[in-house]
Amino acid sequence: MIFEDSLYLHGLNLTPQLGPARLEQLSKQFSTYKDAFEAPQAELLKTGVDSAAILAFTSLRPKINLKEEADRLKAEGIKLLSQKDANYPKLLLEIPKSPPLLYYKGSMNSPEELDLAVVGTRKITNYGRTVIPQLVEPLVDAGAIIVSGMAFGVDSAAHEIAVKKNRRTIAVLGGGLDEKSLYPKHHALLARQIIDAGGALLSEYPIGTPNFKQNFVARNRIISGLSVATLVVECDLQSGTLITANHALDQNRTVYAVPGPIYSPQSQGPNNLLKMGAKPATTAADILDDLNLKTLPVQQQTQTLFGDSAEETVLLKLINYEPISINNLIKQSGLTTSMAITALTFLEMKGKIRNMGGQQYILSR
Repeated sequence: MIFEDSLYLHGLNLTPQLGPARLEQLSKQFSTYKDAFEAPQAELLKTGVDSAAILAFTSLRPKINLKEEADRLKAEGIKLLSQKDANYPKLLLEIPKSPPLLYYKGSMNSPEELDLAVVGTRKITNYGRTVIPQLVEPLVDAGAIIVSGMAFGVDSAAHEIAVKKNRRTIAVLGGGLDEKSLYPKHHALLARQIIDAGGALLSEYPIGTPNFKQNFVARNRIISGLSVATLVVECDLQSGTLITANHALDQNRTVYAVPGPIYSPQSQGPNNLLKMGAKPATTAADILDDLNLKTLPVQQQTQTLFGDSAEETVLLKLINYEPISINNLIKQSGLTTSMAITALTFLEMKGKIRNMGGQQYILSR
């Protein structure tokens, strides 16, 4: 029986020892995941992937029935999205250890949609509950897709704002997406509302994966990796939220922090991020202006930009309101490195583009 190649990747992903890095290594050694899934053990051992992981997979492989796996996924309404699929999020492709396979419920739309992470403490205070609507509602109205982890507190509050406006939002989970594994159980209704509003539940973990603590640490890189920027609302100094913020910084993404009362434990995290160079966010305008979101819908429909040289024009066709790295610009434009750098410098001087830091460029308003 012939299956989609992503189902063979799912079969490989059922072996916990084959994490993102090892799956990526296998993908470089075989033309298809089907070839990797069906390869003899001796051939797999030649790939350089850790032998213990290969032996774990080849021991499990005889027990994997891909037809039954496809039926299980269909019964749970779970779809597969591999890095080879056209609607795999482009920003996520740029991060280290990008997940080769994503499981999702709901809809995955344009790979270039503008996602914004909103994260924070589970122990949200009245201050946080007051701040979140003031910041998040205008962001949603401006077209940003809110990404968070559907946890109690800040995460769910951010998702709920998008849902109430019937806007798309993405929840990245730390376990399987099947009903039995869904966590937290209390948010089963919110999960359904997210899907009904055109959003998605997302995970790199197959059906039946428990929500282990280490999974949440790993999933945080996906929350920040999907997003052009991360907004931290409230958290203490031991919060996993700071792991998400650190991932964002490592991924050359902007981090915004909401300053809070100096005596509040839940403001210590954001206040410390501000000391470390995060951008303060006291109003939605701080983020809208910085990310050029305020007039985004109009500009996307009407603005056509031309450069003063062939090189500038080529680059302007590739740059939009979602940051794109200089390496991707060079690769997609076909320009030499020196030509691209010169043209980008002139475009920035003319105010047509902005450097968001980390050699990531967007169009100016």
